[in-house]
Amino acid sequence: MSETWSVAGIAVPAGRMVRHSLELVELPDGMRVSLPLALLNGARPGPTFYVGAAIHGDEANGVAIVSRLLTSLDPAGVAGRLICVPVQNPLAFQADHRVPVGLYLKTPLDQAPIDPWTTFPGDPAGNVTERLSHRLFSLIQGCDAAVDIHTPTRGGRYVPITILPHPSLPAYGKAEALGRAFGSGYLMAADQGMYVRDGILCVEATRAGVPCFTFEIGEGGRVEEEATVTGLRCVLNAMRHLGMLPGAPDPPPTSVRMRAFLGFRANRGGLLTTDVKLGERVSAGATLARIHSIYGDLLETVTAPRDGIFVRSTTLSSVLSGERVATLGLE
Repeated sequence: MSETWSVAGIAVPAGRMVRHSLELVELPDGMRVSLPLALLNGARPGPTFYVGAAIHGDEANGVAIVSRLLTSLDPAGVAGRLICVPVQNPLAFQADHRVPVGLYLKTPLDQAPIDPWTTFPGDPAGNVTERLSHRLFSLIQGCDAAVDIHTPTRGGRYVPITILPHPSLPAYGKAEALGRAFGSGYLMAADQGMYVRDGILCVEATRAGVPCFTFEIGEGGRVEEEATVTGLRCVLNAMRHLGMLPGAPDPPPTSVRMRAFLGFRANRGGLLTTDVKLGERVSAGATLARIHSIYGDLLETVTAPRDGIFVRSTTLSSVLSGERVATLGLE
């Protein structure tokens, strides 16, 4: 039998799940904003697993995945402990925006950095973003593994893709094993790019000895049933891999391992048409997207310079010069 678990200032009896919150910030009118938590203490001993979503406020698919996870679990059947933070950035979630845009507009310099995903392990004496990262990291540090669930921002859509931290980190091997068991179908193991930079949540968690990765799925600003079902299956796979649930992980229909992203941005502005399906393999020379003027003239054709997998699409109807239009994953 597991023992009572003391975490985040609360005692959770064995075989129970409780909802809790941690005070995060006080607003000018005295209102206090809290970080929502769900804490599950299984009936049997086992590892502690952190699952977080919506560190960007428009990543609603992740919130749906965590909420579905919480309603699907019976603490009596779980070995170990689960820390779920369905909304890791409450101020941004309230604004339904990637960041708490109101704060940025008020004091742009004081609010920099504004993206908590990039500011780990945080700073308890920093701005609200750094304090948030610090509070989240204090929860993650006490865990044996973690997953950080994302979607692209509005106007972008990813295949279900597991993105590993930098391979130089000591706990990378465990993060990779967890990522394979996760079973999203697409695995990115890159050694450069924004996902593996210092300060990123999964990078700093893995550096601290807590194997972690980023999981991207679906489109920002939406709750999608297919993404919710897929995300739930993957998180349950991770729990099976960790020994928290019985049985073996449920493998995906296909599995692709990639080593780099290759992104494409528009050189011209106009109406965007995408010519390939998400997840499709493309050959060098294939047309990925086209940009037409508002008068119907073909302004630009975006082609693949090499073979790859179409892992991220732009769902916007129009783009301006410099906006992202497509991303390939390279094997």
